[in-house]
Order: sequence, then C-alpha cells, then structure tokens
Amino acid sequence: MLKRFLLLLGKGSMKQILRLILCGALGWINPVAANDTAQVFTLDVDDNGELAPLTDGLLILRHLFGFTGSALTEGAVGENSKRTDASAIDAHLTANRSAMDIDGDGEVRPLTDGLLILRHLFGFAGNALIDGAVGASAERGTSAVVVAQLQTLMDTDGDGILDSDEDQPPVIALIGEASITLVEGDDYFDPGATALDPEDGGLTRQIDVFGLDALATAVPGRYIIRYEVADSAGNATALERVVIVTPKVQSLSVLAALPAADSPVNLLSAPFEVIGAFDAGIDYASCENDGGAGCPNINWKLVSDSERGVVLEVSHSVAGKLAGLYLKTGPAGPVDLSAYGRGTLEFDVKVTSGDPSIKMKVDCVYPCTSGDFVLADASPDVWVSYVVEVDDLVAKGLELRSIDTGIVIWAAEFTNTVFQLDNVRWRANVEGPGDTANQLDPPGTGWVNPNPIAGFEAPVSYPGYSLAWSDEFIGDVLNTEDWNLEVNGDGGGNNELQFYRAENAYLREGLLIIEAREESFAGRDYTSARLTTQDKFEFTYGRIDIRAAMPTGQGVWPALWMLGANFSEVGWPQSGEIDIVELLGQEDDRVYGTVHWQNEGNKAQYPNTGAGGKKLSGGENYHAQYHVFSLVWQETQLEWFVDGVSYLKFDITDNANLAAFRKAFFLIFNVAVGGNWPGSPDQSTRFPQRMLVDYVRVYQASGD
Repeated sequence: MLKRFLLLLGKGSMKQILRLILCGALGWINPVAANDTAQVFTLDVDDNGELAPLTDGLLILRHLFGFTGSALTEGAVGENSKRTDASAIDAHLTANRSAMDIDGDGEVRPLTDGLLILRHLFGFAGNALIDGAVGASAERGTSAVVVAQLQTLMDTDGDGILDSDEDQPPVIALIGEASITLVEGDDYFDPGATALDPEDGGLTRQIDVFGLDALATAVPGRYIIRYEVADSAGNATALERVVIVTPKVQSLSVLAALPAADSPVNLLSAPFEVIGAFDAGIDYASCENDGGAGCPNINWKLVSDSERGVVLEVSHSVAGKLAGLYLKTGPAGPVDLSAYGRGTLEFDVKVTSGDPSIKMKVDCVYPCTSGDFVLADASPDVWVSYVVEVDDLVAKGLELRSIDTGIVIWAAEFTNTVFQLDNVRWRANVEGPGDTANQLDPPGTGWVNPNPIAGFEAPVSYPGYSLAWSDEFIGDVLNTEDWNLEVNGDGGGNNELQFYRAENAYLREGLLIIEAREESFAGRDYTSARLTTQDKFEFTYGRIDIRAAMPTGQGVWPALWMLGANFSEVGWPQSGEIDIVELLGQEDDRVYGTVHWQNEGNKAQYPNTGAGGKKLSGGENYHAQYHVFSLVWQETQLEWFVDGVSYLKFDITDNANLAAFRKAFFLIFNVAVGGNWPGSPDQSTRFPQRMLVDYVRVYQASGD
C-alpha cells in the first residue's frame, strides 16, 4: 500500500519522497500552532471504523501541510466512511489540532507529529518511529512514550474507551545500540530494554531475554539477543539486538619465523603454504623456483641479513620482462580474511640493487584482485616498513572472503633489481572489521551497487490507468501476505544448478535483494531465491513497471516473469508464461521479452528464438544502474518496454490457442544459476551475484 501514499502525496519521484519523509530528511515546514480546544478525537479521521496509513494518516499529513478541498481528500477517504466531505474533514482536524501534538512540544507540525502518526500507522517502532521526527523541545521523546500517546488515539468507535478489539500490544525499546560488536573472549553485558503497554503501563520487569547463553562461550560470528513481553490481554511483542563477535587474533603472519638459509622448506605459516611467481617469459603462468628454468625472469632464496637474520631475497633478471613473487594459500583453497576488514597489510622491504620502486597487490579467486599499488620508493640498502590499508584494497575490488594470494610483490621496472622481503603480515583492527566484512555488495564480485536514484525512473501515473497493487520493498521483512518464498532444488525444468532458499531473499535500504551464492547446499553447488505471488496477488491485464538492476556473469540467469494462475491445475505450457524480462549474465547489455503457450498440443513461444531483445548502446549494461522493465498487457496485445521505449509486440487477438493470455497471471522473481539457456558458470563468474528490485507496480485500466 505504500505506493498509494507516494502517488497521492503528489510531488516528485515517489521513491525519493518516501525516503525523504520516512528518514526524516525533509526540513521544518510551516508549523501549526496547537492552540485549538481539543474535541473527542481519534486517528480514524474518515470515521469508517478502521485506521489506515493511506487514508487516515494521509489525511492528517495533508492537512498539516495545508492541503484543502479536493487536494486534501482525493484518493484518501476509505470505504464506508461517514466523514467524506473535504470541508468537514478539514473542520474536524482543525478543531482537534491539539490532540495531534504527539511529541508534546506545544506545536503540531507535519514533519514531527504528522510523520509520527503516519509511521505508527505503517507499523514502524523503536528508533525507526522517532528518528528525525521529534521536536527539539518535545516532552515525549522516546519510542515507548510516543507509542503510548498514539495509542490513546486508537479508539476507532469514538466512545472514549479502548475496547477489547482496540487493545494494543506493548512497545519494546532497546537500551543502547541495536548492533554491538565485541572481540572474542570479552564479556558481554547486555544493556537491556524497556517495555510500556498503553493499557497495563510499564512491563520492563516482565521482559524475557533469549540468546544470552550462547554469548557466554561465543566463537566469532553473529548472534541474536531477543526480547519478548506480553500484556495482560495476551498481546505479545518482540525485538532483537545483533551482537557481532570478532576474532581475538590481531595479526596473521604470512612469513613465519624462517629456518636456516640452507633449508628451503616450511617458509610460510598456515594458511599461506605456497611460494611461487608469475612470469611474462612463460606467458604469465605460475612457476616455481628451480634455479631459473621454471621462472626465467625471477628467482628467490633465503639469505642472511645483518639486521634481520634470515630473510627472503627476490631477484629480477636483466631481460626486462614482468614477473612477481607471490605468497598463496595451499591445496585447501581460498581463505576468508573478512576479520581483517579495516585492518592493514604490513611488510618490510630492502632494495639492495636496481630499481627502488616497488609494486604490490593482493588477489582473490580469479579474476578478483585489488589491482596494482605503487609503493613509495625504498632507500637503497635500508629496511622500509610499508603499511597498506585493507579498506584501500577492498575499494579497488578485493573480496576479503576469497583471498588466495596474501601478497604479490615485484620491482616496478622489473629489470636487474634485487630486493629483500621480511615480516609480511595481515593485522586486524582492534575495533573489529566494521562494515567491510559484511557489506551488501563487496567490491570484486562483479557487482556494482547502483545509486538508488541513478538510472531511469518510471512515471507515477498513466492516463486511463489506476494503480492496483505494488510493493516498494520498504522495511526489514518481506511482506509474506503478498509473496511466497520457494524452497526447492528441482532445477526449474531447465537443468538449473541452484537450490532455492528463503535466506537468499531479503530487504535492505528500500530494495528487494535476490542473491545467488556459490555454496554447497542439499546436493547443489549454488543457492538463490525465487519469489511468487501465486494465490496471493493474481490479475488480468494492465501495465507492470519493475525498476531493477541486474546481476552479471556467465551462467547467471535473472528473470522477472509471470505464469497463469491455473498453473497448479493445468501445468506448463498450458498455463501460459509471460517473461517481462530475462537476461543472460554473459551478455549483460541485452534483455529479452518472451511468451510461451500450448499451440494445438505443441509447445510454442514468441519470439521463436533468443534473438532480438533490447540491447543497450555505448558500452552500457543492465547492472551498473537501474532500469524500468515494463509490460502493457491488453486483451488483444502484449507490448514490452525498457525505460519507456517499446521494443516488442505480440498479437493475442482472440483465438483458442492464445486463450491462456486472457486469464489471470501471478508474478515470479528469481535468479537462476546455470540451465539450458545460459549454460553453467565458469571461472570468470564471481559470486555472490544480486538482483536489486527497487519496486514493482501494477496498473489497471480505470474502471476495471
């Protein structure tokens, strides 16, 4: 229902306005003095016995913004309302302004009191309710107190008494931060929470706390502390706090204490157990130090240094071909160094002859890398200590969860240069890894997290159409009243390689994220997610707008599509299938629209091949920013659009074979991995891959 709020507010981009208002980013506008005598007042402004954010809440907000007449009431009066006239609603709200002073600062403002009311009716709680929406001199400044005040206005029948059907659940508010980080071995002292019930009063002592036992002997990881409380009427409320435990280790030594110079074994500490090089003289292949035959342009040995004892010495040939020494993980494969987010990579270098300029990089699973870093010139015959910020490596593309090469290092001019290397180590930040270890879109995965306002934005309305249904994906939890989350590994009928899990679909920052991962689960090597509106939202004809940014990579197959509502009864292709948009990750500059049906007993599709689609020009692709994928579905025709531009039409004029396309359909969103059409991922495919959906909106012809 959020879409109606955005449409009816009547200004600018729907999503941008929503972000501004719900996040408290708009400034102070036209405060309204609360000097009127309050009447018996409830939040049921239109007097229909129901409290709703997009009727009652919208009427209040518009009133406080100064809307009158039809601008006040258009689209904002609920069904079966007793108070519908704009002048009557305005008079009612004007006479009861003082009752809308929710924060108790003596004034009624749209972006404090009005916003608190609207957020409350949308179900916001805790900090999400009050952030940026409480006046500077407010008497009621905590979530619990604000909710208690709001609950006094929830008397939908207007009798001045909160009846049993109006009894509200208690409100829990965390003391302290919603997320706490501590180092392994440190004691955890829970700040606790408070609970206030509109009818029972304070219930803090009745809060039950779960999850503390797990933290008593916690290993590094993510833990949930859950607070639950119930009032005398049995209404229960719960709230959670996240506790992140980081590793106790503060440094990882890559070069361990070296043995004697004449014993070239056990050079490296676990998990870095392989020393080698790449060499342009053998087409940049990896090679081992075997006296020069294997690596023609670089070799290394242990030597004795007067200051450091045994160190590693690296020599470049006179041939002038690029080569670099590396310290790699062994047969066990890549390692997760996310614990070293916000930390440093440190090492000491002494150039004994040749070029004093040194370069380095760190590699994750190919082709992932930090890219080359040029270090400050070393002074000849002097040990220089270098400290590289891990965040800088990440910013250049390094994925900390899949490190396979702890350092690659070489002379910048790679000609007749000898340098020594010592004390190579990763050092963690004592304050923990921060967001680097758990970022939404880690650099180096082949995914660019688009700017939410970058790319095409669909109009908020269309002549002759009304908004029938949408999801703006606001909040923390997917609306399961509208969506089903599939759990299966049947391959989708296309020999796909993923197992669909609910965990791979989540909401964040106003986006639906469907995440494909390379991980073993239930006999599959990949996981992903598939959502449907089957049996929850099904419709016939209309315009569908979906704003999304696509994943990329060989074998990655995102799709936004529909199946006939009778699919469970008749199967495929008898149900009909309408693909609003599909993309092959290996050609991320092209999308396709397609239909499938049964034609006189045979499977049929249009277009008949994968040719065509909508290709972007100028080197652009569909994952660097958002695009709007649209389908206009009429009784006689299907028409596909990208960013408002038509690229495909299909005539469905009435005949028996195409009857499936004149019946109800439901929506499906998924990211498949592998399958008959895209083929399997290869070594170039980086995971995780994510499809980000900003919104989906379904419009239908006015009067339908």
